[in-house]
Amino acid sequence: MTQSHKRRSARKRVSQVIMVTNSFSGESVGRIGNLSMEGMMLIAPKEMPEDHFFQVAFALGPGTSNKVEVGIQSLWCDQARAANTHWVGCKIIDISPEDQSALNRWVEQAAETVR
Repeated sequence: MTQSHKRRSARKRVSQVIMVTNSFSGESVGRIGNLSMEGMMLIAPKEMPEDHFFQVAFALGPGTSNKVEVGIQSLWCDQARAANTHWVGCKIIDISPEDQSALNRWVEQAAETVR
């Protein structure tokens, strides 16, 4: 990860599995490892190119039918220890005001801050 990508808000570790799908194809792109009001780290089964843009959707909790849809930019991608697993740092670049409010509420209520 390059040092030029500084976080402005605290990341919150996700205690449940939150799957992320490509909004256009419906294909799974991975799951959220941690989440903030401004970005996320995805745990992805394949490498994602740096500095690419994606439209993705995810639900902020089990049994939640309302999905949050965001435009993200991949900032970095590293091979994880587990085979066929990559960590992908992403910045949220586009989100509706309603989805931003839902994300903000989730982050404020999340219990565990990642250090």
